[in-house]
Order: sequence, then C-alpha cells, then structure tokens
Amino acid sequence: MKVKDVMTGEVKYAEIPGTRAEAIELLKKLEVSAVPVVNTSTRELVGMVTLRKLLEHPEEDQLAMLVDRNVPTVNPEDELKVAAEHILRTGNRRLPVVQDGDLVGVITVRDLVYRALATLNLERPASDFMQPSVAAVWEGTPLRAVVEIMSLAGARALPVINETGDLVGIIDDSDLIKLAEVETTSRISQMTGKSEGDSWSWDSEARIYITKTELRLPPVPVKEVMVKDLIYITKKTSVSKCAQLMKENRIEQTPVLSADNKFLGLVRDIDLLGALL
Repeated sequence: MKVKDVMTGEVKYAEIPGTRAEAIELLKKLEVSAVPVVNTSTRELVGMVTLRKLLEHPEEDQLAMLVDRNVPTVNPEDELKVAAEHILRTGNRRLPVVQDGDLVGVITVRDLVYRALATLNLERPASDFMQPSVAAVWEGTPLRAVVEIMSLAGARALPVINETGDLVGIIDDSDLIKLAEVETTSRISQMTGKSEGDSWSWDSEARIYITKTELRLPPVPVKEVMVKDLIYITKKTSVSKCAQLMKENRIEQTPVLSADNKFLGLVRDIDLLGALL
C-alpha cells in the first residue's frame, strides 16, 4: 500500500500571514492538535502549528512565529513504511503530503491505523508495542495541571488513577480542546511616565494595548471530564484487532489489562505503526 491509498485528500490548513487566535479557532473547530500552515500568496507549505506550541507561547500572536518549519513530508507514491518511519521518528501525528511543491493531502496516524492496520490481519500481539512506563494523574488533579503534566511528559493522553492506584479513566488532549474556551484579554502598557507638575504630558504618553488570546480550561478536576468507559485489550490481542477496536470506538489509545484486571501499560495508535516496519 502507498501513501495515496490511505491519505486524507481534503486538507484543512491555517494560513500566514495569520494570527494565533485564528489557529486556535481552527484547531477547536477540527478537534485536532495540529494542522498544516501554508503561505497565503504562494500556497506553498510552510510547516505545521501544534496545540502544544500555542499553549507554550501565550504571548506570541503572529502565527508565523509559532510554526514548526522543520516538518518531514511524504509523496503520494511513497510506501506506507516511509510515512510510519517519519511519524515514529518525530512524534508528529500528521504529515503533509506534498507533490511538486503543492500540499495535496495529509497522512495521519489515524489514517494508517484505520485504513491499513485494521485491514491487514496482522496477528502479532499489540502488547508488543505497549508503553509499560507511562505518566498518570490522580483523578482529583485540576485540568490546568493536567495540561502541564502532559507537556512535561511529552504525552497526548494520560491514564487517570484513584486513591488506591486503580485505573479509572483516560484523558487526552482532544478532550481538553473540546472543553477549552477561547478567551481574549487586553491590558495597557504605558511606555513613559510623567513627572510631578507635568499633568499636560498625560495625553501625549505612548500607550500600547496588548491583546492575548488563550485557551481557558474550566476549574474542575480531571475526574469530571475524563473518559470512564474504557475500551481495553489483553496481552494476546492482535495488532489488527486492536486497530479495529480503535477504529470502531474512535479512540487513540487503549489500556492493556492482565487476567485479574491489573493495569499493565498503554497501547497508543502511534505505537502500532511499528508493525508496518
């Protein structure tokens, strides 16, 4: 199979010149964590912008300053193995598909899992690709802290445990995007100060209105918004069966449980791409 067989052809993208606020609105609308960015005048691919980059730089408003320009691309005629290698090496879940300099599509982890792995009858156990060591959060953790833990751990999803350490849910960045409200705040910065007796100079002082657009999360613990009805697999579940479960339930990760329901680790959709290599 080739990239063109599984890629998404209808591409939604951000444009530069553009603003941080416009990128945030697009990510919220699409409920994704990254989109390609193209140059408005030339229509050429510039790079990708990610939710993480937007959260890490709340003071920067110009989209051009927030774009990751060092992004690998693939060609429609490339084998799927090439796309899988790029994704596993970089951790980028979405790769632009470029032909003759033009953006013609994107290929995502979801495309590879849903349209390839779920159909290939691969019998190798999915647990061969699980993450045995994962960061977890307590169910009482505030959402803002969850975002910070995700960032520090370099994770898009976190298992949620209760006071006794039992797995009770999962939270991922798409859940946070759905909950977040876009908030714009402004403040005035005075560039000069007046001295005593210079009341006449007040009207001539230079002022700058600083506007910041950011995502505001509700002040609630993660247990109120986490996914509680978990789809899980065992150590014997095959790669293709796991991919089918992810496709049927529209999920990006699934816990691996032992015979006595103990949490062993997490299989992410991106981990399964190792089966293509």
